[in-house]
Amino acid sequence: MKQNRLKWLLWVGLGLFLLLSYSGWQLRTGIEANNQRLITVADYREISRSAATANVSMDMVLNDLRANGVEHIGLKETSLRELAFKGDIHLWSFAEFRSWHEANRPQLWDSFIHTLGSRQVSPANLVAMTSQADVAQFLQTQLNSRYQAEQIIHLAEGESHYFIVNSAATVLDKRKDVQPQLDLWLGFDPREIEQIKAHGMKIVLRPENSKGTSLAYLKEYEPIIRDNGIKYLVFSNEVSGTPDNIDTVIDLVNRYELIIGVVETPEQLGYVKTPGLGEVLEKTAYPINRVYSTTNDDFVKTVDDRYYRWVRAVVDRGIRILYVSPFKDLKLDAGENLNNTIETIGCFHDTMQAKGFILNEELPIHPSKTTSPWHRLMVALSLVFAGTLYLYYLFKWKPWYLYVLLLLGGAFSLLANLFTGLDLSKLYALGAAILYPSLSSLLLLLYLRDHAEHPLWLKTVCSLAVVVGINLLGGYTVITSLADIRYIMNIKIFSGVKLSFFLPLLLFMLNYFSCFKGQDRLSVAVWKTLQGNPSYLVLFLFAVAAAAGYYYMGRSGNNIVSVSALELRVREILEMVFLARPRFKEIIIGYPALLSGVYLYHKYRREFILFLWGLAIVVGSVSMVNSFCHVFTAASISLQRSLAGVVVGTGVGLGVVLGIMLLEWIAKRYFPEIINQDY
Repeated sequence: MKQNRLKWLLWVGLGLFLLLSYSGWQLRTGIEANNQRLITVADYREISRSAATANVSMDMVLNDLRANGVEHIGLKETSLRELAFKGDIHLWSFAEFRSWHEANRPQLWDSFIHTLGSRQVSPANLVAMTSQADVAQFLQTQLNSRYQAEQIIHLAEGESHYFIVNSAATVLDKRKDVQPQLDLWLGFDPREIEQIKAHGMKIVLRPENSKGTSLAYLKEYEPIIRDNGIKYLVFSNEVSGTPDNIDTVIDLVNRYELIIGVVETPEQLGYVKTPGLGEVLEKTAYPINRVYSTTNDDFVKTVDDRYYRWVRAVVDRGIRILYVSPFKDLKLDAGENLNNTIETIGCFHDTMQAKGFILNEELPIHPSKTTSPWHRLMVALSLVFAGTLYLYYLFKWKPWYLYVLLLLGGAFSLLANLFTGLDLSKLYALGAAILYPSLSSLLLLLYLRDHAEHPLWLKTVCSLAVVVGINLLGGYTVITSLADIRYIMNIKIFSGVKLSFFLPLLLFMLNYFSCFKGQDRLSVAVWKTLQGNPSYLVLFLFAVAAAAGYYYMGRSGNNIVSVSALELRVREILEMVFLARPRFKEIIIGYPALLSGVYLYHKYRREFILFLWGLAIVVGSVSMVNSFCHVFTAASISLQRSLAGVVVGTGVGLGVVLGIMLLEWIAKRYFPEIINQDY
């Protein structure tokens, strides 16, 4: 009687504290519900270079982009080498400039010597020459706002203007496929701004941190932001003014309510740690949204694969700013790559609208509210009750042991959350990701062991309910733990992925031996099992389990098992059918193992079936809860993915059961000696 009373107390307490932790769920889902808008940004600099290489008018390209749904253009600061590429200036190193002019224009060189006087110029310093008055004016203004007056040596001869920058230049373009060249930032080119505005397109500003010796350039940003209705900043390399003068940027973000795009890393683990960005985000209360840069696709071989990566970036990873650079397929010329890029953008937009996303409306600034200590206390207490419940079913300890654990766990939760001010949200999420798959597998084993009299259909339904229901509680706990904008935007990331993958598998073994071998010491039970005489069927089942384990480890972030072409095509089909495709670990391993394991155990009542099949079931359970650990994915998307996994996985599982029945019929007819073995 005391045991039953304690059991119901634990279940009621668990439900109560999960209910009281609802504010985290509400915070996160409220932010996500207001985050259904999407913008695509085309990189002006890269597209203009591709257009020039393909001998295509940039105005024509902008028209094509607009026709395919692009309304935002990413504008980077120009540089000396960019002006040289466009033919606006001629650019030398001072050594090249000196040697040519001494040999070919000695009189002009004498004028330079007179202007230089006693000043020394490094051979590596840059010299720019232009005959265009507007370019000369632009150079003079921009260089003087980035360098001290004595560092800019200006000489005019007729219509030609020469600018010697007597300061160290640096390598600005650090891409591996580009030859390193010294260069200088010059700010935003007003001609590019006017061209973009003439096409009715909006600008996403990409400021740089000048490497010069003057901070006057920081004053340039406000009129550009104010006069052009700028709403978005995406910092390329460093925040302007880093390291000691970022207050200007912070003030602009706050006063003009700007949204900062944080660029996802190629590994999809957090955001690119740009110097100064962390401090800006913290002091502006995280007015952010996530950016996917398509330069991360350069390793992808086909246009279709790029398109599906974009779709998954939005649906699976919560990206709301897609930043597009032209494709760089070396087998195609620049014009073909540019056309493929624009056509893919159009297809992508059609798909996103079909999936319910809103294109080209301004993105919202999300609230930066974080969870309260009271909320975190409720989450902690729910885990205390869930953990005690797990121990109750696992060991059948005396009630007073478990009451002591509850008291100790409650005291620790109070101390950690209300008195010390610690934020253990990530630890709570990790605990849920490990605990709930383990609890679900234990309850499944106990149900199947204790209800042999239930018909097969009822066992199947109840088993599905146990696995899905308990693991959804785990997903809920993860969501309500990692609820604020920092987790949603992947500023803070879920830790302990590997532990959440493998500890439930180890705990399942403990669950199994506790459930079926509880009369022996664990080591003795394991040794007896290993000493048994396996049949061919048992060996076959172990081989299946080993293959599943290899697949599981290889697909759990280790890149051991590559994705096959067949799986990619199946993924594409599932992505078109569902808003978020179900995970393969669930539909290929977890649910088929659950349905076939229940069938085989119901029919043959052999415990090893539950051991082998149970490991595969846990793989599916871990995958379900792990979907919710991808915090940048909307909770509604993770829930839809999990439910789609149940539907598709159940269908696949029923097919597997029918296949087993067919094999049984063949074995009974042609190999009766195998079926009649005592395994």
